[in-house]
Amino acid sequence: MSFNPIRAWNRFWFAPVSAKPLGAFRILFGLIAIFNVAMMFIDTDYWLTDLGVIQRGEAHELGGPLRHSILYYLRDPVSVRVVLWCTVASAVGLTLGWHTRIMSVIFYVLMLSIHQRNIANASGADVLLMCNAFYLMLAPCGAAYSLDARRARKRRGGTEADPLIAPWAQRLIQIQIAILYLTTAIWKTTGSNWITGTAIHFVLCNREVGRWDFSFLAGYPLLINIATYSGLAIEFALAFLLWFKAARPLVMLLGISLHFGIMFLVNIPVFGELSVAMYLTFLTSGEWETLTQRFNPLGWLAGLSSWAKSKMTFRLPARQPIGSVATSETVNLPAASA
Repeated sequence: MSFNPIRAWNRFWFAPVSAKPLGAFRILFGLIAIFNVAMMFIDTDYWLTDLGVIQRGEAHELGGPLRHSILYYLRDPVSVRVVLWCTVASAVGLTLGWHTRIMSVIFYVLMLSIHQRNIANASGADVLLMCNAFYLMLAPCGAAYSLDARRARKRRGGTEADPLIAPWAQRLIQIQIAILYLTTAIWKTTGSNWITGTAIHFVLCNREVGRWDFSFLAGYPLLINIATYSGLAIEFALAFLLWFKAARPLVMLLGISLHFGIMFLVNIPVFGELSVAMYLTFLTSGEWETLTQRFNPLGWLAGLSSWAKSKMTFRLPARQPIGSVATSETVNLPAASA
């Protein structure tokens, strides 16, 4: 049978897939978004109000004519905090899957307003968060693991079925993370530090963004070389091998290890957590079922409870009539010494 590129294209974008991986990603994304907004409450006045570094029309000038924000007009501390709380509320609704489409649109608009109020302090984590918020706004991310799905199931009479969705918006999330890894790795190879295997040395000695002081590791050049080349190789591998089912488990573990290491070295909240969460969108229905079976806390607790019960059970001695001879199941106490 000859290869049909049009059929392959349509199958990639529109062939139905399980909604469960995307639903799980929506939950993780919502939790990460709530945490991200919660951190903004620490320095709200400094970054987002007229009491801080950017005041009055300066934010609009900094953003340019094509960027718009509710916070260009709501600049006092009370109004800004109201917007933040509304953003948290929409993120909670998105996480729970309550009127998911509406909550995703509200969250995107409010989060974009916060993001564009002061783009001078925006990081890659903020940009990645906004990209995923946009994709979830387009995706049927409430089709599984949501209050919306539960309500729809009740309307069908409570029948259980694996919900199927058209994956075109989910494919955008996959392409986003693949392009992120590929472009990052390519840009790193344009300099000399990654090619010569010394880039991690400068990360370890960077006190501005370092989470903890690991500068003592800079005295081990072989370790620095291994860490540098390993990180670069993993990023190239993630860009391509996440698409292949056979390589996916291993490359996902490598990606988790990569971001776990970055989390210890560099203080960039949200970025690593969100990147790893995006891996879920690559999982097929079978892979998701296998993952949930192996990493099921309720199943672990049930197994632990069964094991504990098997160790704690014991046989009580049979009750003997008065005057009868004790059997082997009874306990004979030693006679008291005269």
